[in-house]
Amino acid sequence: MATVSFRVPDGLKEKMDEHGEINWSAVLRSNIEEEIERLESRSIGHAVATSERLSNEIDEADVRDENTADTVREWREKRYGANSN
Repeated sequence: MATVSFRVPDGLKEKMDEHGEINWSAVLRSNIEEEIERLESRSIGHAVATSERLSNEIDEADVRDENTADTVREWREKRYGANSN
């Protein structure tokens, strides 16, 4: 397990020391895990919302007869040049 160090104000450290029965490492670890989960959920939620918004902007009549392989090929050529595959 990795070790992480951080600073807290002296007053906060004194209050933590008054509660020696608390495993502060476990408290911090739990809070960090919760924050990571929140951030990851927000990222996934943002990606889903963006995908839905972009999908709703597509006019199905405009793309009904499109060959998606040709479209991908065209964009690859624009991005990487005509000789890339």
